[in-house]
Amino acid sequence: MKAIRVNDWGKPVQLEEISQPVPANDEALIRIHAASINPVDSAVIAGYMSFMTKAPLTLGTDFSGEVIKVGKDVTHVKPGDAVYGLIPMRSGTFSEYTTARAHEVALKPKTLDHIHASTIPLPSMAAWQSLFELGSYKKGERVLIHGVAGSVGGLAAQFAKSKGAYVYGSDIPEKAGHAAELGIDRFIDLKTERFEDVVKDVDIVLDFIGGEYLERSYSILKAGGRYVTATNMQPPQEEPQKRGFHSAGLGAQARADLLAQIAEMVDAGKLKVFVNRTFPLEQTQAALDYRLSSKNPGKVVLTIL
Repeated sequence: MKAIRVNDWGKPVQLEEISQPVPANDEALIRIHAASINPVDSAVIAGYMSFMTKAPLTLGTDFSGEVIKVGKDVTHVKPGDAVYGLIPMRSGTFSEYTTARAHEVALKPKTLDHIHASTIPLPSMAAWQSLFELGSYKKGERVLIHGVAGSVGGLAAQFAKSKGAYVYGSDIPEKAGHAAELGIDRFIDLKTERFEDVVKDVDIVLDFIGGEYLERSYSILKAGGRYVTATNMQPPQEEPQKRGFHSAGLGAQARADLLAQIAEMVDAGKLKVFVNRTFPLEQTQAALDYRLSSKNPGKVVLTIL
């Protein structure tokens, strides 16, 4: 089968022929129709995740496709089912086939094609777990989302609004229109505004930008507030402990039950997803380069079969 491989850290990816995987008892074999690109894919190529994985490897996390075969322990999907999911740092999804463990795959939203469905899995896990699990969101709270127009931030904003939050969202000015589509209450232009001048005593900060935004965000959280970042697994704790709020780093986990719940939300018209541009599998390196330079909203998706 064809697959996009990382052979050396920091080098361009390569399209290669490799053996089709064989599913274990707790896995499903998936024929992939579309796979979306996440920021973590560029981090893997650069070697930033080399402590978790080794080259050579097949790149990619998110997918949408069709079940071909299931192991004896997989009972919630069957051959012929249209499914979507994510595979964290293992067999890769930028390929014609992959194997997904039972908790990594669920029936895809019926109202979406494979291209749009492939944009959801990892960002939705990160957004949901940031807001509701690590962030312990309560109805009516005020939430600030850094990077609100990104794939994770956009879903987090929609989740928060659906549960009655007042949502501030910060991002670059080119994405103000997209942020408005998400229904947020106040957009903060990061080129012309300091979010500290707009937001005070917020309940939750979801930080999908990182860097200097970490320490700066601490200054606008109320006592008892929560700061969650997807860019630092172990954010500093001294200031949060001193000021009486919680600070946590996110490592998004695949959950089939949550993927199924999110598919229901999409089919009920409660979530919007966005595609920036598609590329064929053979042009994956061009797609990776484009994603890094594009300021347009939505995910970049590889079309495969």
